[in-house]
Amino acid sequence: MSVARLLQSVDRVVAIKITAVLGAELLVFAGAMFGAAGTDDWTGGWIFLTIVMASVVPAAVGLLIHDPDLLEERTRLAPRGQPLADRIFVPVHSLTMLLWAAVAGYDGGRAGWSHVPMGLRVGAALFIPWATWIGYRIMRENPFLTTCVIVQDGRDHHVVDSGAYAVVRHPFYSITLLYQACASLVLGSWISLALVGVVGAMLATRILIEEQHLERNLNGYAAYMGRTRWRLIPGLW
Repeated sequence: MSVARLLQSVDRVVAIKITAVLGAELLVFAGAMFGAAGTDDWTGGWIFLTIVMASVVPAAVGLLIHDPDLLEERTRLAPRGQPLADRIFVPVHSLTMLLWAAVAGYDGGRAGWSHVPMGLRVGAALFIPWATWIGYRIMRENPFLTTCVIVQDGRDHHVVDSGAYAVVRHPFYSITLLYQACASLVLGSWISLALVGVVGAMLATRILIEEQHLERNLNGYAAYMGRTRWRLIPGLW
């Protein structure tokens, strides 16, 4: 099938919604970064945003073509069945991510407290598209990978234990943390990199909430936990 015919098959409503969500997220994070930097003359910030857009747009188009239902689910906020602890976690995590963006902008774009070697920044920049592709493949592997902890009864939700999910139980969190760490390096901020550790601790807490909920409500998840030992980092946790 040609690219034109594939694009014609895209759910236009979902496409509009995901474009609006991604556009709003980009504007908010760019505003936090450049607002904290105090200038729009920040090469590192523009390079990072360019890499993000060049990586995310193809992944979003791929999901629109192959799994629009997942994108539809990922635009839902506070769906029925979401545990209270997760309802609290989602906005707190979002605010922490905005804090990370502002710290990276202030440090890397204004104060210049950190000195990240150029070779390390270039290597991190090259990693970001690869990490985006890995995240895309994980989402293709698991069509139930929503932004909220919930069992999707209406979509025949079942345990996914293949691919990266045979290695760790939460591979999307793993690649997300690596992505954010590289983003801090590209932006030239060791301080924001330290905040990635805080985000990691928050995600570890969420993993415990998520697994408790899924073990109780998703058929086969308890057995999956027994088969796949590691949650986030093979050999460590």
